[in-house]
Amino acid sequence: MKSKFFNLNWRDFLKGSIVAILIALGTALATPSATVKSILLASLIGFISYLTKNLFTNQDDKLLKK
Repeated sequence: MKSKFFNLNWRDFLKGSIVAILIALGTALATPSATVKSILLASLIGFISYLTKNLFTNQDDKLLKK
């Protein structure tokens, strides 16, 4: 079940974690000289961005609509 407008559920956090892992892998592969700090920062930004997007969308994936 998708989360409602201004709500997050456990699936949002799970999917956000998957996005963060993929971002970390992509950053490490694309930039071999990247530091651990920059990889973690990119992952954190991706995770927060995914959760923010889901927080402001409704069950029909419409942005800023109740």
